[in-house]
Amino acid sequence: MKSIPSKLVTTLSITITGLVLSILVATDIAVDSWIDNEFNRGMKSKAGMLMTLVHEDEEGLTFNFSSDFMPEFDGQVEPEYFQMWTDDGVFTRSQSLNLFALKNLKFEKLKLGEAKIMTTELPDGRDGRIIYTRFQPQIDSHSHRNFFDGVSKTHHTTLTLAYAASSEKVDFILWLIDVIFVVSTVSVIVFIRLFVRKSVDSSLAPLNKLNRDISRLSIADKSAVITIKEPVKELQPIVDSLNAFIQENRQLYFREKRLTSDIAHELKTPIAELINMAEVAIRFPNEKEFEADFKPEVLKISQRLKSIVSNLLLLHKYSNEALPKQDACDLNQVILRTLEKCDLEWVKFEFQDDIPAIVSNLFALESIITNLVNNAKQYSPEKSIVTVSSLLNKKGKLQFSVTNELKVPLTDEDISQLFDPLWQKDSARTSEDNFGLGLSIAKALSKAIDAELQVSLSEQNITFSLIIS
Repeated sequence: MKSIPSKLVTTLSITITGLVLSILVATDIAVDSWIDNEFNRGMKSKAGMLMTLVHEDEEGLTFNFSSDFMPEFDGQVEPEYFQMWTDDGVFTRSQSLNLFALKNLKFEKLKLGEAKIMTTELPDGRDGRIIYTRFQPQIDSHSHRNFFDGVSKTHHTTLTLAYAASSEKVDFILWLIDVIFVVSTVSVIVFIRLFVRKSVDSSLAPLNKLNRDISRLSIADKSAVITIKEPVKELQPIVDSLNAFIQENRQLYFREKRLTSDIAHELKTPIAELINMAEVAIRFPNEKEFEADFKPEVLKISQRLKSIVSNLLLLHKYSNEALPKQDACDLNQVILRTLEKCDLEWVKFEFQDDIPAIVSNLFALESIITNLVNNAKQYSPEKSIVTVSSLLNKKGKLQFSVTNELKVPLTDEDISQLFDPLWQKDSARTSEDNFGLGLSIAKALSKAIDAELQVSLSEQNITFSLIIS
């Protein structure tokens, strides 16, 4: 598995190193070339100066050289060498050549005006360079022309110059520059690697901290949230989304935890009653009165258990399942037919007559109506009126509503929990007829048929509204 930091470090290191190396190589080549060219230019300048010392007149060639001004050619200091040839042979040479067994420099045949620089081994055994050039000497102005037998003739004597000097210093400098380049390159690579690593680690520190915070986060801790001390533009949306996700899942966690506790609490009492009656029946097998009293009670408790389990299964089945909408329905008729078994004396109907027919799921509609009306009957004061209405709302949607007076006032927190499974205002669960599942089932079925179940409070009245598209 590839690591993002490693990949970033490798990519950035290669990129930056390549760029820096290109600059260093170009600089090294430029410096080496400049030093080399400067050395060659110095040799050309010295050779040019030696050529200016050669003159030609009527008497022939003269070489105006003085070792006082150029002691390097007599061997008193670090020796340098020169030698000149005419077409007839050696014209002159430096005194430094007489100090060694090799008295002459190697001759190189050139064309007039041609120059050539070559590496060579000097007579003293050192590495050096030698420049060859073919030239014509200067002609004195007073003897520019000679006359022989009345014919004008110009002197055109041609010479070859060889000038040699040691290149060990410049070679050492070039070698030293190359060593510095190699050392600099290695140092730069190491520095870039460390710099990039530190920069990447520093840049990814908030991400690493975020990862650690997430790993230590407990969904059971109600106050635990993810925070970053220094907000990062790219991370803040992620943190916000994670906190929202955590909060949502924390609510689900505590809801499921409470649901589990409520289910256990709801089943514990009837099961305990059954156990107690069974123990009494076993202890007193011959007591016919116990048997006569226990049978209807056992049946009642069993029916209650069955009702709880059936409602839980129903809730589970339709929580995440869409129901087919293939039944043509007249909502007013569905309401009346559903409530036929109810005591209609305490029900007030407010129907809009001209509402259109709908295509929905008849089972879901009947179940929703039944649960909403039973809930209103259960939690309204005795002999109070429950209002059932139908109408087309302002948005053109069909609306079914159940309104009742509250027996016990509800808070905003209570309203937010009304549709939670097994939630009851009475935490002691003293009611044997209510399990806190009716509204949850109504909510699940509403979602299953693409309807919306809303709740609202108005003074002491509560209204549940089913909005049908």
